[in-house]
Amino acid sequence: MRMSRCFGTLYKYELKKIIGNKVALITFLILFAFVFMQGEFEIRGNVEPAVLEQYKTLGGREIDDRLIGELLAVSDEYGRIADETDIAYEDLAGWVQNVIGYGVAYKDVDAAGVYEARDLTIEEAHEMSKLSDGEEAFWTEKESMVVKPFSYNQSLIAAGVLEGTSNLMIMMVVVIATGLASVFAMETQRKTDPMIRASLNGTGELYFAKVLAGMSYILGSVIILLGTYYAYMYVRWGFDGMDSPVQIYLPFSQLPVTNGQLAGILVILVVLGSMFISAFALFVSNITRNALAAMAIIICTHLGLFALSTAVPVGLRALSQFISLMPATLVSPRLVYEFRLVRLGRYLTCYQAAPIIYIAFSAILLVFGYVLYMRHEIKNN
Repeated sequence: MRMSRCFGTLYKYELKKIIGNKVALITFLILFAFVFMQGEFEIRGNVEPAVLEQYKTLGGREIDDRLIGELLAVSDEYGRIADETDIAYEDLAGWVQNVIGYGVAYKDVDAAGVYEARDLTIEEAHEMSKLSDGEEAFWTEKESMVVKPFSYNQSLIAAGVLEGTSNLMIMMVVVIATGLASVFAMETQRKTDPMIRASLNGTGELYFAKVLAGMSYILGSVIILLGTYYAYMYVRWGFDGMDSPVQIYLPFSQLPVTNGQLAGILVILVVLGSMFISAFALFVSNITRNALAAMAIIICTHLGLFALSTAVPVGLRALSQFISLMPATLVSPRLVYEFRLVRLGRYLTCYQAAPIIYIAFSAILLVFGYVLYMRHEIKNN
């Protein structure tokens, strides 16, 4: 009982130190305010509210020859809408352009041609990804579950929700770097570690108290930021279009999911990705014992992985795919275009495999960090 009460006291004290960190607090408040600005301009920055309402008038209609014919009647050969009274077709025109190719003339295009162009692009993506026969069979089965012709709806709100969710991953890296970089470094920099390590609970109990406090702070932060963003989007814009198939926003996806389900996937990845990066941040803080160095390593690692994702060729599949599963690259609506699978007994998509990897790597980092913390040598102060 005595040890349990002591651990609780340690946890509360460590959590209070993180929350009381002025740099971490100011950073969080700035990003909290930015969430509201992002919620406003993810939509308004792309379309005015009045135009958005006009886009909604085509909601629920199938993308078939009839709808494509109406689009051709009100647009020129490159899909540009001539009359403002037909502005409702503008978003649809953008979708068709995305599928058949930007700059391709609309002349003689029909629904069959649009769907054929989509199939050809997906086939090319499979070839570039160098998929195995088993992976090809997996995606053939998924494609058979996608309902066609697609039911059209405006995708501006879905785009705002999905892109905004992925942007929160970037914000969380900053929150993690400023909040956790000093967790283990603080005692060393203040030269109080000899006294702490000499105390009754200054080793193992304190290590786990620091880890739990750091993880709690990040979990609370990500819940607040995500919850605030979704609440603002719902109150300000509504969730119209979130129940539409994801192919209306990302036409080359072969996943039979809606925009809302994709948003749920991204939320899970943001939360678990934040926990994984937190474990890495605590490990780095434990190793470096220097807050600025730890902060730099955390941010540079995230940015470095993102840069590598565009530099490592697909031919180096193991390395390329591993990098693509990291939070820096995976947490994006475009994860639906990652056709390479992970085989762990059965085929898993990237978003199914990533949580397993995040949890496993977090556990390894925390256990290894514990070993290093217990062996940490106090240097002369």
